[in-house]
Amino acid sequence: MKWELLLSLLLLGGSITLLLASVLSPPYYSASSRGNIRPSPSPRLKGLASSSSSSSFLVTDPSSSSGDGPRSNIYDVSGAARPTIASDPVEASKQQASLVKQLSTLENSYRAISFQKASLAQQRHAILSKIDKYQHVRLRDAPSLDEEDEDESATTHRAPAVPYRSLAKRAESAPKASCPKLYDNQPNTVDDDAACRRLPPQLEKDDGDALNFKVYVYDLPSKFNRDMSKKYKRCATDQYGTEVFFHEALLSSTLRTRDPDKADFFFVPVYGECFLWQYEMLRHEGREKSFGLTNDLYLDALRIVREQHPHWNRTNGADHIFSFPGARGPTIFSEWEKHIKQSIYLTPEGDRKAHYFNTWKDIVVPGLEASPIFYLPKERERLLAREGKPRKYLAYFRGTIDHREGWAYSRGLRPRLKKLLNASDIIYDTKHSTCDRQCYHNEMAESVFCLNPLGWTPWTLRFYQAVMTRCIPVVIADDIEFPYENEIDYSKFAVKIRERDVDNIVEFMRNMPEAEKEARRREMDRIWLMFSYQRPPVPGDAFHATMREIGRKRVSFRTGPLHEWS
Repeated sequence: MKWELLLSLLLLGGSITLLLASVLSPPYYSASSRGNIRPSPSPRLKGLASSSSSSSFLVTDPSSSSGDGPRSNIYDVSGAARPTIASDPVEASKQQASLVKQLSTLENSYRAISFQKASLAQQRHAILSKIDKYQHVRLRDAPSLDEEDEDESATTHRAPAVPYRSLAKRAESAPKASCPKLYDNQPNTVDDDAACRRLPPQLEKDDGDALNFKVYVYDLPSKFNRDMSKKYKRCATDQYGTEVFFHEALLSSTLRTRDPDKADFFFVPVYGECFLWQYEMLRHEGREKSFGLTNDLYLDALRIVREQHPHWNRTNGADHIFSFPGARGPTIFSEWEKHIKQSIYLTPEGDRKAHYFNTWKDIVVPGLEASPIFYLPKERERLLAREGKPRKYLAYFRGTIDHREGWAYSRGLRPRLKKLLNASDIIYDTKHSTCDRQCYHNEMAESVFCLNPLGWTPWTLRFYQAVMTRCIPVVIADDIEFPYENEIDYSKFAVKIRERDVDNIVEFMRNMPEAEKEARRREMDRIWLMFSYQRPPVPGDAFHATMREIGRKRVSFRTGPLHEWS
């Protein structure tokens, strides 16, 4: 039945696409130099309309010309003329408003169907993975959803149907089911057992079903990686240390294969951010020289990969993975567009407007928080023990506010917030030497909201620190994309405010009901481990969540995240 339902949804999605095309294809109106209104393709919708199988196009019909010039009609691809567009501007506006309304309705329906399709696709993948596990059949060779059983007797030779149980269903039947709110989004009661939500459902022992792929890690000379991390411990412990962490974790992971012919992906371990830091910040060699040396480092590594291994040329590097843990992403490799544009990047910088970030191929990962007081589960147990006690501060932020570069830094947002956040129960200040790491952790844990305004770029480690301290994150960065948007509904625990709409931020925070605050904290209790890098990695942490994202690319599954939520 699931296969039939998914096939029906796919067909319905195709029908919706055709309907969308028919609605999108009517033109918007622009005034010509002669004063009469002429239909012309909407520039906003031109790309979408042209890609549709039923898209329309603008043609000029000479036989219908008049003294005012030839008349334009919109024709379907089939050549049939569509109804003439009203020439009266008022009537044309009414027609356009009606079409926009139809479009909105169709888009809402299409979005709902897309979510249903994504859910069924996940279930399909889980079932095929189980078949692969028990029947020793490679997932890529499994029958397609569109294949039908032409011979009923053939079903006796196939793997038996394996009942799929989602994380929610498994959680409901698990001992921690006394907290159904974690899985069906129902309100909590004051008598809820806090212990039942201390570990997220991802900790169940079935990650192997989702992680059905292999990674080959190139054995590059140590000058490209380990020599640096041994010499500079900072490279493995600061917020940019994910390039070191993923390399070391993969080397000891069961996902690793030493046979490149069995690999689905190839990891290229170059510690470019660490290398750049030692020349730019430690040795003060200057930007031009530091970036030039970093560019040479990557070129040398790629020369080894291309000349000594045959795997790059199979896909032009599209199945190769690089880690770029800094806000500048792959641009620390000056010639990245020429050499690795098709490759997959692991990056904390999910900036949808950045030319170097591609939401369809790259993977947003959490920044590295290496302090045990933040990422250790036992530390979170202490926070849960304080549950119910009043918090000292309404909102919290410590960091750079007034930058020497002026408006260019944070687009003037952080100085603007300083004028708004001047209440006695709000900490909005720069970092102080008197407040060490423990102090910083405690202040966040004592705050209701933790502010995350953009700086040079949208991402900030504060977001993950807020989740780890059960402080509700308030994100003020319009173009940000978060990690694991395929799995996590961020609107359930985080607050996102447009950069232009911060004037009422204090009022918004003060007016949030206590029940909603508690619901958001409980959602953070459910997913916080996905943002932490446990040592060694454990099921459900950031390493495993990132590997699941990589696995989705193997089965070509990726849902489009919502750009607007609050």
